[in-house]
Amino acid sequence: MPAAKPKKVADRQEILEFLTGVMRNEGLSEKERLDASYRLGRYLGLEGKETDSDVLPRVVIYDGTDKNKLP
Repeated sequence: MPAAKPKKVADRQEILEFLTGVMRNEGLSEKERLDASYRLGRYLGLEGKETDSDVLPRVVIYDGTDKNKLP
């Protein structure tokens, strides 16, 4: 059986593992670790979002019957 052909493009799991590994590597400088954590947050879509908030978004349902309530 031939050896598995290496993937040319990293998948999501590989990217997450790499960035997490860099972020946790105490042998690297703090700047490098912070950069990895920033990139990991961007990749995960956490940039600019409050993650510890208990406030739910307000939902408004408009059924189209009251024309005066349109913005």
